[in-house]
Amino acid sequence: MYFRSSGLARLGGVRVEATAPTTDGRIDDPGLQPVPLFESIEDLQNAPAIMRKLWTSDVYKPLLASWNRQQEVMLGYSDSNKDGGMITSTWEIWKAHRALHQVARECNVTLRLFHGRGGTVGRGGGPTHRAIFAQPVDSFTGELRITEQGEVLNWKYSDVVLAERNLELMIAASLDALARPDAALQRGAQTPHLTGEILPAWEATLNELSATSYEFYRKHIVDNPDTFTYFEQSTPVAELEHARLGSRPAKRSGKKTMADLRAIPWVFGWMQSRQLVPAYFGVGHALHQFIQSKPDGLAQLQTMARDFPLFLDIIRNVEMALAKADFGIARLYASLVEDEALRDRVFTTLEAEFNLTHRMILEITQQRSLLETNPVLERSIRLRNPYVDPMSLIQVELMRRKRAALAKEESNSPELDRAISATINGISAGLRNTG
Repeated sequence: MYFRSSGLARLGGVRVEATAPTTDGRIDDPGLQPVPLFESIEDLQNAPAIMRKLWTSDVYKPLLASWNRQQEVMLGYSDSNKDGGMITSTWEIWKAHRALHQVARECNVTLRLFHGRGGTVGRGGGPTHRAIFAQPVDSFTGELRITEQGEVLNWKYSDVVLAERNLELMIAASLDALARPDAALQRGAQTPHLTGEILPAWEATLNELSATSYEFYRKHIVDNPDTFTYFEQSTPVAELEHARLGSRPAKRSGKKTMADLRAIPWVFGWMQSRQLVPAYFGVGHALHQFIQSKPDGLAQLQTMARDFPLFLDIIRNVEMALAKADFGIARLYASLVEDEALRDRVFTTLEAEFNLTHRMILEITQQRSLLETNPVLERSIRLRNPYVDPMSLIQVELMRRKRAALAKEESNSPELDRAISATINGISAGLRNTG
């Protein structure tokens, strides 16, 4: 694919390889470097082998040399989550990150990873500094690229003081992830505490959790046609085109299939309807199965949540999403689904997994309530939600009216579209996530 696109670039007069340095060391034209993107679970698993093949290709070697043997590779959070669920997405990205750096070292390539994270948990969101520090040990060169998009830009950079603070957090996390001072202080410790090191038992646990979660997620979400029908009818995803929030069409074509739906509207719809399915579905089931199958299962997960940055990041991000969800409000959105039997089947499955995940998170974090150890965030959500709830009620009623009008083949109402768009923006601002 790259060689075809590079040929097209040349035909268009675009130089692909970099020019040779001038006598004073300047490079007049850096060339056009590809940035391979790995998004699906299968792509992430194949990423190291693909890049090894590319970096050792005789055709690619001269181009790589012209770029001073530097390469950027992008890891996609949104589609991997939609494809495999929260645990599997996070774990496969982490493993791909580690393996790509290993292959880069073997191929004498300086690698910079581009983390395609979204604002919400279902698209890789969450505190950036915690995510940076959770990167694999010895797989960070001090240089990375991340996406900051949507409402995140306003929250983090609309004020100079906020922008400086967020930059400081990212620099501090990068320095910590690069130097790993705690690893040196704890050298020889039986259980490393927040050093980023991963014990073989922890890796085996995450492999097991990922496999269990992936199977459950695929069965009930991706491979269950009822879920897609439920999603289309119980969320305002069809209204996204009128809200002027997305940068691309919601679907890749006109087909009504799960595969055709883009990841951004997938997360957006679940967020708007207060169900937040991508952030937790499969997590509770996997954690519960692990605890039930091993005598020390709960103790091991508690240890990992305390000592391993990646697992801590997963648990805390899921906890935040659970705190923002509201299945009382979600039930109102579910009432929009025409087929009552289908509605009850899907809603019951989603609610049961939500409740199980809620219980598992509290057991692992040893809290009595969500965000007990993060009172600032807990209070923020508790204060915002009462303002969001009325907008959700209004949105459900407006969607009901629009669908009734469409069923009667009445002309589309611009006023109704504008009102629905206003509720979409309001709910996004209140929950601080568009998806």
